[in-house]
Amino acid sequence: MGRPPSNGGPTFRFNASEVGEMEAVLQGHHYSVPSREILDALALRFSSSAERSGKVEVTWKQIWNWFQNRRYALRARAARQSAPVQPNMPAMPQHDQSVLRNVAQAPHPQAFHPKEAQPSATTQSVGSNAPKNSLLEFEAKSARDGAWYDVAYFLSHRAIESGDPEALVRFSGFGPEEDEWVNIRRHVRLRSLPCESSECAAVLPTDLILCFQEGKEQALYFDAHVLDAQRRRHDKRGCRCRFLVRYDHDQSEEIVPLRKICRRPETDYRLHQLHA
Repeated sequence: MGRPPSNGGPTFRFNASEVGEMEAVLQGHHYSVPSREILDALALRFSSSAERSGKVEVTWKQIWNWFQNRRYALRARAARQSAPVQPNMPAMPQHDQSVLRNVAQAPHPQAFHPKEAQPSATTQSVGSNAPKNSLLEFEAKSARDGAWYDVAYFLSHRAIESGDPEALVRFSGFGPEEDEWVNIRRHVRLRSLPCESSECAAVLPTDLILCFQEGKEQALYFDAHVLDAQRRRHDKRGCRCRFLVRYDHDQSEEIVPLRKICRRPETDYRLHQLHA
């Protein structure tokens, strides 16, 4: 893991043939992130291509980011297609952390007990207002670079002297050498949701979002706040709106399209109200 540079250098883009090859690999792995060996092999092949050889070196982390982004989008689309409509869902505060507090305070052997056979990061809801038998997925903030990553497993938990609970997490797509203890209350939360083109109306100024910050070497997801939203008419390409955001970790500002934004689950009620 590493923080992307803030030197204003050019951002990285995959070309069409590379995207097509990664799409095929993703399907072949049943839409899960492939192993590090496969990521390394793809990075070497892309870097050795006629278009990039001697010019641009592709890293395994850039490829890993692409797989994560694609999985985000596919998972969100599938969830929306299968989710029941709830037109009478009450509004909830923008930064309501009640579900996360319940995760931190309640006994949760399936997610946190190291002796469980399948210590998955996908667990049953424990919040009192959560739908019965619904599943929760989590993301965690790494102390190494301040970025947020999908949690694959909760391996163990402990209480430190301050009284705050910590969890040992394995980040999705990483091996045991990257396992990390994280503060549950401050650095573990429900997974952020990528935005479809029709969901731009749910992203408002002052919102906390997870935003994809691209650098020359790599790109990572960081917390950011929306400062302003420029609404534009959509066309056949989808949403053309632009959002001025300020990243929390370095206070830099950037104008980004909707595709770089993952909204917080607490904003779901806005979509239900719009479609009611």
